[in-house]
Amino acid sequence: MLVAARPMTTIPAQFEQTLSAFPDKTAVFGGDESLTFRQLHAEAAATAQALASLGVLAGDRVGICMQKNLDQVIAILGVLWANAIFVPIHPVLHAEQIGHMVDDCDMKLLITDSTRITELRDATHGRIVVGHGPAEEEMPSLKELRQKCRNAPVFFRAKPKNTAAIIYSSGSTGKPKGIMISHRNLADGSRIVASYLGTKATDRIAGVLSLNFDHGLNQLLQTLYAGASLYLHNLIFPRDLFRLLATKRITALPLMPVIITRMFDPQLPGPDADLDFSALRYVSTTGGPVTARMLDQLQRTFPGTDIVVMYGLTEAFRSSWLPPDQLSARRTSIGKAIPEVELYVLDDQGQDCPPGVPGQLVHRGGCVAKGYWNAPEATAERFRQIDRFPGETVVFSGDLVRRDEEGYLYFLARMDSMIKTRGFRVSPTEIEEHAHRFDGLLGAVAFGIDNPEIGQDIAVVYTTADRTPLASQVLTEHFRLGMPHHMVPRWFVHAEAFPATASQGKVDRVAVRRFALEKLAGLCSVQHNHDCT
Repeated sequence: MLVAARPMTTIPAQFEQTLSAFPDKTAVFGGDESLTFRQLHAEAAATAQALASLGVLAGDRVGICMQKNLDQVIAILGVLWANAIFVPIHPVLHAEQIGHMVDDCDMKLLITDSTRITELRDATHGRIVVGHGPAEEEMPSLKELRQKCRNAPVFFRAKPKNTAAIIYSSGSTGKPKGIMISHRNLADGSRIVASYLGTKATDRIAGVLSLNFDHGLNQLLQTLYAGASLYLHNLIFPRDLFRLLATKRITALPLMPVIITRMFDPQLPGPDADLDFSALRYVSTTGGPVTARMLDQLQRTFPGTDIVVMYGLTEAFRSSWLPPDQLSARRTSIGKAIPEVELYVLDDQGQDCPPGVPGQLVHRGGCVAKGYWNAPEATAERFRQIDRFPGETVVFSGDLVRRDEEGYLYFLARMDSMIKTRGFRVSPTEIEEHAHRFDGLLGAVAFGIDNPEIGQDIAVVYTTADRTPLASQVLTEHFRLGMPHHMVPRWFVHAEAFPATASQGKVDRVAVRRFALEKLAGLCSVQHNHDCT
């Protein structure tokens, strides 16, 4: 059944049900501190009242730029309870980037850590409040304000269709845009993901992911929906994470590929030999391709644990998942549609592509966002109504995929990143997958560089396990033996590590491309006599 046929609800409404069932169960652990569902609910209500005392009204945009801790969790829920719209901002972003978001969505207030107040005062035009850390002189402290609002009544009045959050896209393929997420989107996302992962009150979820993007935020919302417990953890040294998994008997470990790479960094100590991970039910991952090396590392470290591969886009949160029993047979598949969602592979005329033929992935059903903030043209391009589904908005993902005979989907590339070379359209993903088959190569990003003679040359930027470069001739031979001539890269560039986008933790492909072009600029102009910039 598609989500449209289900009753509409909100996160606060889901939380109220969980509160009735598990009032004194611990909801969130953060270091040496923790909050029960009752305490978390009271802190959220007090925060909402405190925000109202600062002049925050229903529909106002409130930014949250904080390190991951209990105060950040309380701030997120407090903004929701205040009927305002929260705007999650990763704390590694610079003042100029944050200033763009402040101005773009006309932000009423920014909640941030005390260590950022001086830096961000100008970027926020002085509309700033301390969310964590010691209070600043002449600067409101949300923690102190909410202590004055104890026992405040809940005055949540927003409707499911109202905007709950504006999440800025990762910027991995261009300038970030603010995506408007409704209260229903958030509630449907928590319920749907919990349904196919089997999330329940006995689960203990590792909160490794940032709460500033949708996949990390969903772990908190699943906790509120199912009555589970969330253990916040800031990943610095992998060994500390492995110890958390064992000592706290963690049952659910949501990850992203960049975090998997960090967990198994050969330069850092791995898990102690005597750690017991038998409580771990599943490891889930989304936000980029999972290499064979990553899967092998996860399966060796967590034997018997389900590995769940997922795919999604912020415009519709989550689209597909690959059931664990299909992983060995379909290692590169992104699976099939999640419950209450239908996925289509359409050609340029809007017709279904037969199996094996690439087309654009189109998402219908659950979690379709409201569009882009203050960007009607971009909204019209991505969020469309088509004759096939009258009166209904579907999301054209911009992702090129293919479907096999059994209906399983395979991601090929972003449609705007296809490499056009020698009369062929080449998927960067196919190039990257073949690069990953080379022993010792850790990560790869492929893209095209304009060459008037053949269209584009293929370039590959790669990282290695020992952080030392490989011989380009050896890599070229690897591709010549395994790929058609037109898919053999012309350029190989070594990087010690890939930068990640701040808002979503994906590989920052724009920054990687810029890095490679700077490295190659001289070589390209001399050897091919064309512009590489």
